[in-house]
Amino acid sequence: MDSSAFLSVFFCLGWLPASLSFVEPPINVTLQCRNMHNVLKWSYTQFPPGLRFRVNIGRTEAEDGYPDVIWVNSSAQLHADVSFLRDPKNAYYLDVTAVIGQNESAPEEGLSFSYFKDSPADHKCHLDFPSVNVTTQHDGAVLVRFTHPSLVYFHNLPSGPIKRTRKKKSHQELPGFRYDVVLIHQKGRHHSFHCETSVCQETISVDAAQKKHCLNMKGELEKISVQATQDYCVSPREDTPSYLIPIYVICGLSALSALCFVLYMVYRKQTSPNTPSPKSMDIPNSPTQLISKVVRETCFVPEVAPSSPTPLLSAEEKEFTAFVPCATEPELHLPIRPSSGDEGLCGDDEDGAMAEEPGYVQGQHLEEEESTSGYEKRLMLVELAPDELTEGYRG
Repeated sequence: MDSSAFLSVFFCLGWLPASLSFVEPPINVTLQCRNMHNVLKWSYTQFPPGLRFRVNIGRTEAEDGYPDVIWVNSSAQLHADVSFLRDPKNAYYLDVTAVIGQNESAPEEGLSFSYFKDSPADHKCHLDFPSVNVTTQHDGAVLVRFTHPSLVYFHNLPSGPIKRTRKKKSHQELPGFRYDVVLIHQKGRHHSFHCETSVCQETISVDAAQKKHCLNMKGELEKISVQATQDYCVSPREDTPSYLIPIYVICGLSALSALCFVLYMVYRKQTSPNTPSPKSMDIPNSPTQLISKVVRETCFVPEVAPSSPTPLLSAEEKEFTAFVPCATEPELHLPIRPSSGDEGLCGDDEDGAMAEEPGYVQGQHLEEEESTSGYEKRLMLVELAPDELTEGYRG
């Protein structure tokens, strides 16, 4: 074999293991640490099978019970939660290594962080100032209230260095929290306070001439910086003029009295709906009373068999009803007189015979007697047969 060909094969076989053992290191390693929540993130370009990431942890002071290495086995998870690294007395160093089988990436420069406010680490972590309630007072001052930061951030933390140190103290004792308040737009007036209770509150004098009072706050808790995320502003309190107070009181009492009266009337109406009205409210001879006294009755006229073979009424007159209401007022009654068409039905013999009978009185005499005697006659229609109607009088 040619010596040149042998050397080329030798060099290829020698460099093959070295090329297979090369693993790219993670890039863009960053840390987010705030409010005792720490997350380490990185990026990676390729994801070959068996790829894992190892997070190496270094400390300035040893901590028992905490790991020095964290493994991330999923290639899709490019971050690690390191929130257990929160002791302000300590500083931490982190770096990430990519591992495939027995091969791993070359060491890259890591980063350092600490919660100690004066630490020389790359990242100084801090706490957000708790929610602050600012209210104006009557005497040209503002009241500042907020919850102790230790109860906000350390109360629900898992067991750790800070937690173990606090358990040695009294159950009711809280670490001292020192904070500063700066009045904006008021020549930078500065106030310092110290709080060891669950609720921290202070009254601060302000310039009443200002249209708005704004405060900037920051503090320190166990060597950890506590920083406000915003300025806290409040408008001055506008007091109600003293002469308006009696008017407001009177209006309120009047409205309350009216409401009570309405409720009382509704209650009376619901409990005694049939209570008669007072006699003073009755109106004599009112239309309602007069109408209630009128009683209408219907008079039923019995049917009478016809005595004449010839109908006494025409077809147009058959539409009258046999039911006539009885009127309560006096009515004028007229004597029965046969119509001109029926004069032939009754002969002179019948009139003479009827006149000769004892006790018979002629019709013209009846009118005179009724007019003199006050007898009341009422004209009405009488149904003699289903198809026959005639006029008659009723006493």
